[in-house]
Amino acid sequence: MKKTMKITSLLFFLLLTVGIFAQDKNHDDKLLGVRAGWQYSTILEDGNLLEGFDPLSSFYAGIFKEIKLVPLLRFDVGLEYAPVGISNSDLDSKIVLHYLSIPLNLRVKLGPVYALGGAAANFRVAEKYTILGQNYDPQDDEKSNVFDVPLYLGLGVKILFISVDARYYWGMLDIYGNDDTTSKGQYLQVGASIYF
Repeated sequence: MKKTMKITSLLFFLLLTVGIFAQDKNHDDKLLGVRAGWQYSTILEDGNLLEGFDPLSSFYAGIFKEIKLVPLLRFDVGLEYAPVGISNSDLDSKIVLHYLSIPLNLRVKLGPVYALGGAAANFRVAEKYTILGQNYDPQDDEKSNVFDVPLYLGLGVKILFISVDARYYWGMLDIYGNDDTTSKGQYLQVGASIYF
């Protein structure tokens, strides 16, 4: 039943995204773009980073559509790829969860500066564990949950067809569903967007 619900949710969000992107892109109130940049992520267990591990430095990339609701308010929807994880370079160990994300947010724009806030539907498409330099395939009961819902806030500036922003994400769901501990992802994104 849980698997059916997750697959149904994934299909719903993918159809929603395709439907929004398929609308008339020549309309003046809608802009398409690509965004990419640096990401600094972590997995916290009961609010703490696992001893000996550091946050994972990586990248994110995606596409988005901005829809102008009123002169100062925009709605954004996108489709992005982002890895979330932790690493220990001394032990050559790493946990990386690869997500396909559908972010939805409202953006308040005052001149070139904007603030945004929203939520994303994150679907894990892969996970990779490296322990002492060796790849490790987790057993079914060790795997992370397929779905997460991070909330996020951000600030940015847009000049002509380029914007630069920073966003911070807080995962709301327990990544592993362990009864003893609660593990949640958090990450910072800093990057640029180009509008078409």
